[in-house]
Amino acid sequence: MSNDSPDLLSINWNDLKYFIALKRYGRLSSAAQKIGCSHVTIANRIEQLEKSVGTKLFYQNNLGFHLTKAGENLLPYAEKCESTLLLANEKYRNELKTRSTIRIGVTEGFSNYYLASRLPRWLQEQEIDVELISLASNTFITSGKVDISITVGPQHGSNIIQKKLADYTLGVFASKDYMANHPVIKAKSDLKNHPFIGYIEEQVFTKQLKYQKEISPTASFVYKSTTIGTQSQAIRSGLGLGILPHFVAYNDSDIIQVLPSLSLSRELWISTSKDLHQFKDLKLTWDFIYNSCQSDKHIFHCLN
Repeated sequence: MSNDSPDLLSINWNDLKYFIALKRYGRLSSAAQKIGCSHVTIANRIEQLEKSVGTKLFYQNNLGFHLTKAGENLLPYAEKCESTLLLANEKYRNELKTRSTIRIGVTEGFSNYYLASRLPRWLQEQEIDVELISLASNTFITSGKVDISITVGPQHGSNIIQKKLADYTLGVFASKDYMANHPVIKAKSDLKNHPFIGYIEEQVFTKQLKYQKEISPTASFVYKSTTIGTQSQAIRSGLGLGILPHFVAYNDSDIIQVLPSLSLSRELWISTSKDLHQFKDLKLTWDFIYNSCQSDKHIFHCLN
């Protein structure tokens, strides 16, 4: 038997859930917590699975467990088994008319300043429960941790359905009080004379959000934060200038845009797996988020 061609007929199919969990979470303790068993059980079931196929499925380093070539070959079959069971469960759930739970992974800014005020109102008329995972990072469909993912830029990987959710722009903002008590900013070159509020470079989770040097390479930062919310509050306080997405600044009467002609463009994308997209409630949730953004395009480009 080839070391990278596992004998699928010899597998105990129940062991595949442990295989998928360890692949997704990378550590025995994390996979065990997700499944609800001990890390010893995970290790034993992976060992038994490897004996069944006659080859190693994982290798380990200080970053955790990673798939070998044989493990990569087994993964699509394991995920197909998982998706088949999920679809069967969906049919059974619909027949019993039970509520489904949709896990949405979303960046902190889009969640707090757009989705969080709209999604609860929509859910009042739905038989759907939502777990909104709002982080200062991207969550990926391929991790298996979420059903819908909203990211800055598209995702990469197989078995993904994705669509551009919105183009959005960012600009330089300041509080009205700050602008009333400081010299008028007439050109980009004037920005270097003002204190800036921004992000912590090494904490930014994607290069697409490293935009400070695009706006002002010589800016002097007096306050940095890992979240767009705290940056926004610091700008509103009058501490200095800051870069915000227009959907964050939308309808905020305390701040104004500096140099409206100066802006940056980025993209928000929505994604799910091809199999999960067959779920009725997930499709309803996907459509609500997408259609809302299409209706609110002006919010993502609005100038105060």
